[in-house]
Amino acid sequence: MDLQIENVNVIREQRQILKDISFTVGRNEFIGILGPSGSGKSTLIEILSLTGLPSSGRILFNGGKDITKHIEEYKKLFRYVPQYDTLYPALTVRENVWYAARLLLSGCSAQAISDHVNLSLQRVGLKEHQDKQIFKLSGGQRKRAGIAAVLPGNPHLLILDEPSSGLDPAMERKLMLLLKGIAESGTTVICSTHVMENIRLFNKVAVIDKIKLVGQETECGKLLGVLPTEQLLQKMYEKNEDYAKFFEKLEADPDIYYWNKKTDTSEHDHPFRFLLANFWETLHPVGHFLFPFFYFLYRFIFYSVFCFADKIMIRFPLLRQTFDVFERSLRLFRKDRFLLISTLFLPLILGFLIVLSQQNESNIYPLLFFAIIVSLWFGMNNSVRGIVSERKWFIREHLSGLNTNCFLFGKALFYFLLGIIQIGLLWQTLYWCCPNFCFESLNEKMLLLNGLILPCVLFCCYGAGVGLGLLISSLVSTESVAVALVPLFIMPQILLSTVAAGNSADSFDLPERIRPVMMAETKMTEMEEPFPPDWELKPTVELFRWASFFCYSRPALFLLELKIREHSDQKIRYGEQIHFSGLIIVTWITFWIAFRFRQKQWQISRANLSP
Repeated sequence: MDLQIENVNVIREQRQILKDISFTVGRNEFIGILGPSGSGKSTLIEILSLTGLPSSGRILFNGGKDITKHIEEYKKLFRYVPQYDTLYPALTVRENVWYAARLLLSGCSAQAISDHVNLSLQRVGLKEHQDKQIFKLSGGQRKRAGIAAVLPGNPHLLILDEPSSGLDPAMERKLMLLLKGIAESGTTVICSTHVMENIRLFNKVAVIDKIKLVGQETECGKLLGVLPTEQLLQKMYEKNEDYAKFFEKLEADPDIYYWNKKTDTSEHDHPFRFLLANFWETLHPVGHFLFPFFYFLYRFIFYSVFCFADKIMIRFPLLRQTFDVFERSLRLFRKDRFLLISTLFLPLILGFLIVLSQQNESNIYPLLFFAIIVSLWFGMNNSVRGIVSERKWFIREHLSGLNTNCFLFGKALFYFLLGIIQIGLLWQTLYWCCPNFCFESLNEKMLLLNGLILPCVLFCCYGAGVGLGLLISSLVSTESVAVALVPLFIMPQILLSTVAAGNSADSFDLPERIRPVMMAETKMTEMEEPFPPDWELKPTVELFRWASFFCYSRPALFLLELKIREHSDQKIRYGEQIHFSGLIIVTWITFWIAFRFRQKQWQISRANLSP
């Protein structure tokens, strides 16, 4: 693949970063972008890898195609390895390469993908380390694993941003030799660096240095020359110059140089077997007694169905991407044993504590209210780190063709699977504990919630929590900030409630009562018990009531109250259902808009891409 960079300028925040960058890259060449720190090497790499946009100029590929007009075609031809680590630390080397290959080779069978994975691991020399988790690898091995993740499918162009940073000289040379071999095998390789020890391995070197522009306090990067390696070394050593003097010479005499040299030079991984095996291993630490029927389903039903479905997924790449995101999330969840066990046991413990702490025999609503709050917290706790923790991986995979909606839908499916398990356990714990630990009157009221109304309301609260958690995770920049914001969204659900107001057991018609939506504007003459003549609603109470309108706990608790009280007015029931579902829908729409807005910012701001 050939590239032509023509008069590229980059201006960010009214400051020139790169000025008039122009050079040509031939097919199958190993090109080095050389320059000191702060000269704009990484910015140029971002422009070439579509993680940033030039302010002016053009980048052409394959005989004159503009990447801005053929962006989808360009995405299929190049692979990008950023300076920071973009691998999943908890997954093994093979698992990381496998998921990358599934994304890059969406139309291939599982066997073909497995062959590509094996070949990629062999090319980078990590075949014997394929079952090690990423966090157990050395720095050089992690760099090679990152390269292996972009090799499936034999890319035409490989772009790397200072891949040797942080490595010792020996590991750096091994890595550069690996990249040299990749270039000789038919892939154009562009690599930025600021070290000189292995400069002889490049075919050509583009030298960028910092210059001072008139009227600008900071320096910007300017291309001083594009030289064949031997010519560059000759200019450096003919007068015994070191690296610093070399740049001084080029600054003093920035001639235009031309070059004339041209060079032309297993194991079967089944995705659905991954899913089912992971799900079985996920349940294994907490005991087979929780799901005694699962083994039968696993062996005789699910496996045959999923084998057939995998063949269908080859025809539907978007469906396959959604499944890959879902399956990878499940695998990462299974790797963290403490998170796994706490996630499955928390509903049992909290359900028991809710029943044990709510012993008011005349009022069951606090018990139901805290079950609602716990369900909402489950959703937020599960998802609040879901976007911010995987942002850098999403950006890399999006450049490789991952559809944004497939990523979001796959993540949502995973969280809803957790929700089915957690809410199911919480629901059953409440029903198991009430007859044994509650007063008979409370148990009788609990039995009025027959059918699926209680688990449905709790699961909807969980879904609202997932939407809120993902919204927070999309807007913040770090995981710590995301976790710190959870109480800000949970506490209003508690404080702006009938339980906090102390009137959860009162009639809907009493003054200062947080009434259902359809009764909020009821006139005094229509009340069963008219207000006293001198009664006037306090402004603080009015503010309290309207603020509670935006809390999920209000309509959720009213739906359960209406069922227990057997309220006959269907308009009120429908009004609360619309209120509840409307809040949830608005939350998810707001999350989707916020994510798409933030995604554009991530793609143009390098600071947001780094961990």
